[in-house]
Amino acid sequence: MSVLLAVILAGAMAMTQTELRLGAGRRTLLEDREALLSALDLVAFDTALVGRSYIASLPRTVTVAGTPVRVSLAPAQTRLDINMANDEAWMALFTSLGEPDTTARRLTDQILDWRDNDEMTRPQGAERTDYPTGSRKSPENRPFVSVTELVQVLDITPERLACIAPYLTVFGGTPEGEIELAAEEFASAMDGVRVAFQADIVRPDGGVSSLAALALFGANRNRPFDWVAFPVEEFNPGGCNATAPAGGEPA
Repeated sequence: MSVLLAVILAGAMAMTQTELRLGAGRRTLLEDREALLSALDLVAFDTALVGRSYIASLPRTVTVAGTPVRVSLAPAQTRLDINMANDEAWMALFTSLGEPDTTARRLTDQILDWRDNDEMTRPQGAERTDYPTGSRKSPENRPFVSVTELVQVLDITPERLACIAPYLTVFGGTPEGEIELAAEEFASAMDGVRVAFQADIVRPDGGVSSLAALALFGANRNRPFDWVAFPVEEFNPGGCNATAPAGGEPA
């Protein structure tokens, strides 16, 4: 009986220790997230006050409740946002990756036709009636919700998607050139500018906690920015020699 009681007691103690460790882990995660959010808020407020020159000064380390947090521009800041990119941006991307001008024009028009909210076909584009009967691909006439959704465009094959995806995002910041134009007038230097930030905590044991956020800045000095997205890690297939998940049959 005493042996049985000892076994039961040992099991109960082990379970208690496990629950304590789990509780401590959850507490650490919550504390890290609060520190990350606070650091993002501090840097965004400073960006709103100072303007473009503050963006150029990143990364910076701020201390929140004794925890150092490194805040930098997120990778999405320098990627092409597939829901805001215009004809010229798409053409430049495709031609820089080796597509002939005629192919780049066709792919650009097809992407814009998929994304716009009408059924009017661009000169080399494709609307619903231009897709093969029975195809799983179809233009949705709405913004893309992810980079992988590009494979639903008529001539975007999995191989093409793998090639262009590392340069794309759906959480894009305002391109640097446009920020420079906004900064010409200080009063409206950040009005309408989007900036993708990333905060990182590196713990002594080598563990890392990270949080990315997309801020939209406005002219209201009492509320100079809003967090409009907290993106997760985006799809990156590794470049032109990799194969992306199909999500639909190749054209």
